[in-house]
Amino acid sequence: MNMLGSTGLGAEDEAAYLDLIRRGAASLGDLALRLGWPVGEVQRAVDVLQGEGFVHRTPPPAELIVPVPPELAVEQLVQRQEEEFERIRKAAYRLAAEATKQGGARRTEELLEIVTGETAVGLAFDRVQRTARAEMRELVAPPYVASAEVNSTQLARQGAGVAYRVVYDSSALSDEVLAASAVSHVRAGEQARIADVLPTKLAVADHELALLPLDWATPAQDAALLVHPCSLLDALVALFETVWNRASPLSVTESNSLQAEEAMSAEDRHLLSLLVAGLTDDAAGARLGISRRTVARRVQQLMEQTHSRSRLQLGWHARDRGWL
Repeated sequence: MNMLGSTGLGAEDEAAYLDLIRRGAASLGDLALRLGWPVGEVQRAVDVLQGEGFVHRTPPPAELIVPVPPELAVEQLVQRQEEEFERIRKAAYRLAAEATKQGGARRTEELLEIVTGETAVGLAFDRVQRTARAEMRELVAPPYVASAEVNSTQLARQGAGVAYRVVYDSSALSDEVLAASAVSHVRAGEQARIADVLPTKLAVADHELALLPLDWATPAQDAALLVHPCSLLDALVALFETVWNRASPLSVTESNSLQAEEAMSAEDRHLLSLLVAGLTDDAAGARLGISRRTVARRVQQLMEQTHSRSRLQLGWHARDRGWL
């Protein structure tokens, strides 16, 4: 299993890193002996790990390969992603400036459409949903439309295989009409999360079309922007993913209400902090007085709770949510 695949590391790169984490720093030759690989193959893996910030080397004559602690590697990963988001945002600004100064080969109206009128905005939202073939992403922020009901288009699109990922502002739970419709959507398969405060309303269909309100401070919603594939659309997708990763999952209770996921317990936080610090499952279990199997089970539960595909990603999500 490639636990670090989401970071861009291959299976062999990951194996070399995990060996260094578990068994300590080593010279190139010693690491090759421990892994049972040719030196050239180990050299390639170490070069990749060093380039990605997972290891560093000590100066001669020892020239040891030293693993970067997982929490620092996660921090570097987060920083790189934030830098990438900033790059996309600046690219969007450059695109907007260029479109203002000169039409170029693609006219501005081919990238951006201004929609006016409450009815037209509603039809545009329906258009965005029908454009999606794989996934819809939405940010649902106040003020909410007074007549908010079950989204029949969403239910139809979910039935056709389109996945919906939706982040609700925390105030949504206190809006009875919206909360009731959200329960119906979640029961139909919507993946829902909740955030304390959302920066804007947003709807994005795949990487093809987005709807962004121009004035979302009033319930009327009588002006919005339809964004076609361009750097601005990329930036909106990146914005959604950032908010999604920091939001808490929502679930439907037996009483047909929405409930935010509970925060990590103090005991689980202690366990995760030990693992992030580099302790093995056995060592962490010994420190907490529990078995290795219990450690593995609780880590698996935390990964499922945070929708993490690896322990490294679990550490990242825990940091983003303020659990560590």
